Amino acid sequence: MKSKTVLEVLLLLSMIFVLYPRIDNLIDIQKVFDEYGASSELLRKRDNAILELIGIVFLYIVLAFGFNYIKIEQQEASIETQESKPIEPKQAIKPKTHKTIKPLTKKTQNLIAVLSTSVFMLVFIWQVFSYIPNTTMDFNVTMFFVEQALKSIIACISVGIIAYIIAKYH
Repeated sequence: MKSKTVLEVLLLLSMIFVLYPRIDNLIDIQKVFDEYGASSELLRKRDNAILELIGIVFLYIVLAFGFNYIKIEQQEASIETQESKPIEPKQAIKPKTHKTIKPLTKKTQNLIAVLSTSVFMLVFIWQVFSYIPNTTMDFNVTMFFVEQALKSIIACISVGIIAYIIAKYH
């Protein structure tokens, strides 16, 4: 199996495991909403669940596009070409050479930067919009945005590191 296919399968599985409980929660909220009517707390929970789902879906879309555009060198192709050639006696006792790690191309570096920046913007907007209905006029605006920015920076750095590792070592 190719490395890119494995990454796509893992991304799909993680998306299923992350989205399933949130969708189930939204369905439960909607059932209670239909049974007992609308209350402000129930409306707030439903709106937050919808915003959370939208944010997660956008995050996975960005990750899927990022994995699609990062070029991953395949070692399997070079192994297959060596196996198809007849083995000569001199080649049979060939010492193993260490794999040299090439530096990332400028295009790959730019793609990782764009992916990380996109994740930062998506998480920041998602966090701000999910907390705006809960805020009142007497909250500290600066700390509110700093808190959301810190969450976004953590997501941005995590995605950047993962994309770098994938691009560099696979």
